[in-house]
Formats: sequence, structure tokens, C-alpha cells
Amino acid sequence: MSRPALYQYFRDKADIFASAFVAVFEQHAEQAMAALARPGTTAERLDGFLQRYEGDLWQILAASPHSEEILQAKDAHIATSIGVVVDRLWAETEGHLKKIAPGRSRTMTDQRAAWIELLRFSPRGFAFDRPPIDVYRRRLSTLARIIAADIDSI
Repeated sequence: MSRPALYQYFRDKADIFASAFVAVFEQHAEQAMAALARPGTTAERLDGFLQRYEGDLWQILAASPHSEEILQAKDAHIATSIGVVVDRLWAETEGHLKKIAPGRSRTMTDQRAAWIELLRFSPRGFAFDRPPIDVYRRRLSTLARIIAADIDSI
């Protein structure tokens, strides 16, 4: 596609970047949800979810010479578009957890919220020291096993 043709669909370079980044993010979110729905133990499904959503994105960022630029992007279009994807991902994850750990009691609702919170925010801490890919993925697997053990104990 020629440069002029690109600009028939995009406002500027930042819009192209935002669209590409959001497309990659959506793809990883879909792969994560597919991993959560696959047959297997709770630990295997949670690990697959975390590896597809967090691990694969971390691997892409670690390999990119533009990772700092990507992580520091403040584009409002990117933030809004990714926010929609993230909200959908966590709503679907919560729905999945309701299937494997049903119950309407306040205690069960609070427990599912705690699992979501750990799945959602712990990987940010795992990346704090910018570990090699294998270390980051091992940390994700450990988190999956810990949460699965709690789910399976109910």
C-alpha cells in the first residue's frame, strides 16, 4: 500500500501506530480468552490465559527497540481503545470464573473479585525489574498455580 493510500484511512503516523497497537492488543486478548476456555486443569487454563495476555505481549515489547516509546505512549485514542478491550477481557474473565467457581454469596463474589485483582495487577509487579522473558513467564505460571489452588479448594 502506498503512503498516500494509507493516509486515506489514517489521520497521521500516530493514528497508524495507535491502530496497529490496538489490533495487536485485541489479538492477544482474544487468544487469552481462548486459552481460558480450553480443556484442562484450572491451573493450565489460567496459565494459558496469563501467558497469552501478559507473557506474549511482554515478549513482543522486550524484543522491540521501541518498547519504552510504546510503554510511555499517552495517545488518548490508544488509551480509550485499549480500555474497551481491557474492560471486555476482564468482564469475560469474571464470567469464566463464575462458571468454574459459582455462587452468589457475598463471600464468593468477593473471592472472585480478589482473583481478578491478582490476575490483573500482579503481572505489573512481575515486570517491575524488567526480567528476561523466561523469568517473567515463570512468574506468571506461579501466579496461575496459586490462584488455581485457591479456586480448586472451594
